Amino acid sequence: MSVSPPPIAVDASGARTLLADLCRPFARGPFVPDCTAVQPEDIPFPEDDLLVHHDHMTVVLQRHHGKPVQVHVLEEILEGDIYRRKISLTPVGSNKVVEWGVVRLNFKYMPEEVKQEILRKETPLGAILIKHNIHRRIKPRYFLRIPADSSVARLFDQHNPEPLYGRLGMIFCDRKPCIEVLEIVLNTK
Repeated sequence: MSVSPPPIAVDASGARTLLADLCRPFARGPFVPDCTAVQPEDIPFPEDDLLVHHDHMTVVLQRHHGKPVQVHVLEEILEGDIYRRKISLTPVGSNKVVEWGVVRLNFKYMPEEVKQEILRKETPLGAILIKHNIHRRIKPRYFLRIPADSSVARLFDQHNPEPLYGRLGMIFCDRKPCIEVLEIVLNTK
């Protein structure tokens, strides 16, 4: 008789701490990182296909929605080499938001032409890194279930009727940990 191994422990406090650190600069007032860290197998379909992988979300969302996605920078903060932005992604030719995101990146690890293209706010970050052949590795750290009326949804001026799913991760560029991301998928059907 074989026994299934227990699920991997999920560090919920680590997920909430990272979520708060990424999102707080965009919050109006106190920010409580209400979320639950979940195992990948606890994420429903099709959200699991969109989140549980080591690819750029740009590529995965394009494949899922059948067309390229465009970035909409909702807010941004540049302090020295540290750049933060809050974004949404929509399929080209549509107003349907398919991702909300927050990114914090360190320009110290990027060529000047990549930095300038990111600051132009015309192309999703993943597409820029791919275009410039930046050696990258995407490492999801936490998978999240976000309550329907959460502080995270309110960051994007939304009150979603259903729980949302997302991930927190790190993108390594040329083996340096330089981009932290929160990626939340929406309108998956």
